[in-house]
Amino acid sequence: TAVGGLLIMGGGYFPSNFTQALASLAVLISSVNIAGGFLVTKRMLDMFKRKTDPEEHNYLYAIPSVLTLGGIGAAYYSGIASVYQMGYLAASLCCIGGITGLASQSTARIGNALGLIGVS
Repeated sequence: TAVGGLLIMGGGYFPSNFTQALASLAVLISSVNIAGGFLVTKRMLDMFKRKTDPEEHNYLYAIPSVLTLGGIGAAYYSGIASVYQMGYLAASLCCIGGITGLASQSTARIGNALGLIGVS
């Protein structure tokens, strides 16, 4: 729904017709649904957390995210053509890694973090 709504929105700052307004509403609702899904998954994983599990340092996932975004921004401003495809590739790989990580209970926390990075 989110991707379909983005395609129908028309690319302007404000919707210019009823269809684009409905698409904007669909994107808003889908965004809430996506964010809520990651939040519920994290809470579910915390519910099954054992006392013997190692401490988490999820804030460290911000380092490669910032470096990737900075690299894409620097490439864009230096005039490298088709730099957006590199961003799409990085986001796609993170989403695929997230789905793969969520397939097993032992890697579910990493999968949730990778999925969140890929969607963001």
